[in-house]
Amino acid sequence: MSEPDDLRDLTLFTDCTDVQLQVAGKLLTPIDASPGRVLMVQGGTAQQFVVVETGEVEVVHHQPDGADHVVTLGANSWVGEVGLLDHVPCTATVRTPAGARVHVAGAAEFRQLIELEPVARQLRFSANQRLAENQLADASA
Repeated sequence: MSEPDDLRDLTLFTDCTDVQLQVAGKLLTPIDASPGRVLMVQGGTAQQFVVVETGEVEVVHHQPDGADHVVTLGANSWVGEVGLLDHVPCTATVRTPAGARVHVAGAAEFRQLIELEPVARQLRFSANQRLAENQLADASA
């Protein structure tokens, strides 16, 4: 269980009430991910949603031409929403290059998390944006 105070300053939860933070805390599990840990694999079944509290994650989108499009995301970022919201395979491989403190929700917990309106609004926006970015990267490859 994640502590509501750990979530309070994260962008995803900025507009949440204290009650909503309590709910989110019960749905997320904090993990101190070691360097090199793979959190999800492109093409694999979407099974979890990850919010980065500290450190960084590398998001690697393998393009059709064999090239990799790599984006580094830091604290206040999240990944995994595209596959879980749209019921599609993971659109990228995500790993922690130097370790990170993350909060993780499985698919069932994620479905409850998106019942929190402030969270749902931000996740739908980011999912649409990421899908568009991946399509552009694939088209230019």
